[in-house]
Amino acid sequence: MYQGISEEMMTRAGRRKSQLDEIHQINRRFLELIAMRACNDKSDVYGLPADLCRQIAGLSGVQRDIMAVVPLLLVTATSHAISEASAVRDEEMTEPQEYMRIDVAEQNFTTALMTWLTRGDQQEHTLASLWQGTPESGGEPVRHLSFGEIQMLAPFAGEILRARLVDRPGMWTELILAAKSKDSRRQQLARLALLPHSYPKPKGPRRGPPPKRRK
Repeated sequence: MYQGISEEMMTRAGRRKSQLDEIHQINRRFLELIAMRACNDKSDVYGLPADLCRQIAGLSGVQRDIMAVVPLLLVTATSHAISEASAVRDEEMTEPQEYMRIDVAEQNFTTALMTWLTRGDQQEHTLASLWQGTPESGGEPVRHLSFGEIQMLAPFAGEILRARLVDRPGMWTELILAAKSKDSRRQQLARLALLPHSYPKPKGPRRGPPPKRRK
């Protein structure tokens, strides 16, 4: 009996580690896209302020690796963003377009991300809301997309990709500073500090008289 429980726990732990490894890979590639965009654009990138994007572009490859190792996705693709991209797609002409290298990289990443997000094991995992966010914290995460839909939406990656926690720039700043430092403890604290921010901001203090106690 105990052997069966132990094997099941080891299997779950191995699966969780595998999914965290995939999250780190996604984050690493997303940081590369931010850096590439920051070199060409002077404005915000994926909703992230331009000054933060320039700082990310200034990091070394090793520093971006350190920054990417957080227990949640730094990027999201919400149902609302998908709907907006679909509307843009329907309005545009069907003439062939020329794409720069960054555009192709962006499309490939978005295709892979949407495929990963809509996988059954991601949707059903108990930690999905932590990794992907909740409707209240960043919009309804994308749930179901067919192969054809993902393929047709890929050219509109710029409208789909959004950085998470853009309303908390201090969290991004600390991740960048921690990645630049050689202090492993600071790096770990910066990662752990993200966890509560994956969920909605708490509402302000309740106004008015406190509710009466029941006798």
